[in-house]
Amino acid sequence: MLAASARNLFRFSPPAALVLLLALLPGVALAVDAVSARNSVELAERGIEIAARGDLATAQRFLERAVAANPANARAYAHLGGVHQSMSDKRLARKYYGIALVIDPTEPDALNRIAQLDLAEGNRTAAEQRLRVLRFHCETCEQTQELARVLSSGPAAPLEP
Repeated sequence: MLAASARNLFRFSPPAALVLLLALLPGVALAVDAVSARNSVELAERGIEIAARGDLATAQRFLERAVAANPANARAYAHLGGVHQSMSDKRLARKYYGIALVIDPTEPDALNRIAQLDLAEGNRTAAEQRLRVLRFHCETCEQTQELARVLSSGPAAPLEP
């Protein structure tokens, strides 16, 4: 009987050990080499270009590959959110903007686009707070100017992408 309980214990030990290891070394899972980081930037740029041409499905694939190559690529997450917003999936758009802002709280595209979602949902206060963050970090950025225009145009909902 003791041998049977020991076998059961060892059957569950490896996953528990892995969880413990990851809990103790959170940076291990997030470490990305320079080649992966460069690939991520290149994939994201391609995805952004493709999205601008209107091929959202292909852009999504490139941006997802960029995130897989470097899970800390805030710009890729922000533009992945933009792709989903363009496909009318505001829930996923908000999710990806949020991830981008966790990685980089000053990511201009994510701040601008999530603020516009906030505004469309009637949360002007949140949108104005995001504009303050944008202005603090980049007064002359295109995203700052766009959000300021949308907020100054009154209570109307922002333009869709």
